[in-house]
Amino acid sequence: MSEPVLRIRHAVEADARAIGEAHGSAWEAGYGHIFEQPFLQGAADSRRILWTDAIGSLLIAPSFILVAELDGLVLAYAHGAPAGDDEPKGEIHGFYSNPLAWGTGAAAALMAETCTILSATWTEVVLWTLQDAHRARSFYEKTGFRLTGNEKRERLTNWLTGEAVERAAVQYGRSL
Repeated sequence: MSEPVLRIRHAVEADARAIGEAHGSAWEAGYGHIFEQPFLQGAADSRRILWTDAIGSLLIAPSFILVAELDGLVLAYAHGAPAGDDEPKGEIHGFYSNPLAWGTGAAAALMAETCTILSATWTEVVLWTLQDAHRARSFYEKTGFRLTGNEKRERLTNWLTGEAVERAAVQYGRSL
């Protein structure tokens, strides 16, 4: 049996469905203990459906999306852009991996390439994650991120209905 072939590349609009599936599947697997089931399912499904509408505006520089393909299947994505609030930093605005790719090294390779691209412009990168997203937090720490001490209430929505909930979020950062 051969090793899976991993490829990291810039996303194109045709990747929207696969990105939506990775996003929705990651929500279902990683956030089951954070959200009530009806909200979680609706929010995950909305991401599967509406990535086709969202992707175009996220592919305009300085924003970028990278995807990780395993054997030709897009299973993870990263969205990088300038940090908000006029901070002179890059920010990872979204980083999700389909559970099918967990443990394969695809996410680590995707994070490394995302940070390499951000380092062409900035010396620091930040990201926000839900306080109770323990698997994500562990991954970020393994890839060199550390808590900055910044916290906020994150408003998360069902992209189809607009239904929203708030959860505690923490910020991670690292030098590039």
